[in-house]
Amino acid sequence: MNLETKWLEDFLALAELRNFSRAAQHRNVTQPAFSRRIRSLEHVLGVELIDRTTTPLALTPEGRLFHTTARNLLRQMDDGVQQLKGQNGIGPQPLDFAAAHSLSVSLLPELIATMSEGLVLRSRVESIDVDRAVEALQEGRCDFLLAFDIEALLQPPFLSLSLGSTEMRPVCAPDALGQPLFRLNGQSGPTPLLGYSPGAFMGRQVNGLLRKIDNLPRFQPVMESSLTNLLKVMALKGAGIAWLPGYAIVDELASGQLVDFVGLDQREKYWGSIEIKLYRNDVRLHAGAERFWSALGKRCQQGWLLT
Repeated sequence: MNLETKWLEDFLALAELRNFSRAAQHRNVTQPAFSRRIRSLEHVLGVELIDRTTTPLALTPEGRLFHTTARNLLRQMDDGVQQLKGQNGIGPQPLDFAAAHSLSVSLLPELIATMSEGLVLRSRVESIDVDRAVEALQEGRCDFLLAFDIEALLQPPFLSLSLGSTEMRPVCAPDALGQPLFRLNGQSGPTPLLGYSPGAFMGRQVNGLLRKIDNLPRFQPVMESSLTNLLKVMALKGAGIAWLPGYAIVDELASGQLVDFVGLDQREKYWGSIEIKLYRNDVRLHAGAERFWSALGKRCQQGWLLT
């Protein structure tokens, strides 16, 4: 197989810009020449990488998988050249993570810190909403995705490791006596609700939970957001109740800044659970990423979980 480096760079540019004209301009070649190079790459591989029927264009399933391969091939070649020149650069290749907003500021630092023990570990993190993070993994723009139990990723060509689970629990600020500022059926009017945007992953989970609750109390939505941390801040200010993941409110519950909206007898009814997983594409990653995945898999087999 005769793959030219410039073809790989062309493909990555096209995957990012989603337009032949802009990608050709970025690569400083004419569009006809650029298109021929992409066709040459597809011919050598024996698969179509680009779906040219969409606007903007998209990667085919094979193109998504090859995106990871192309990115890692170029990285390895660059590392090899640096070693030949006697230059070590700035260290090993970084691990590229995509993560849901709330996970990137809570559990991802714990994961990286734990896995850094005994390893030289560099990382790059993109904190985005869950749906965009899934797209980043599907298109090979990251090595790993830290997210939740996502059905589309629980089948080939993806692999996953289960890192634990978290409760989705309704909480609010306390009153002067340390009791919930809002009570279950404890006020005359509707309870103010700090909710997730309906299209957000967490919004879909909470809405599914609420649909299962019989005799649901009256709620009055006062804010919607896709950001867990924003809803937490508003709950701390006493603006309403919010269903928040347990990992995001550990300190606030321990200090009494937030309290449960329902008692022990109602938790089974009002609490939900979400599994946390680390995903990857089932293609060969660069050496550092493969070592990381192997070491993490061994830890998981020994019972280690994110807390």
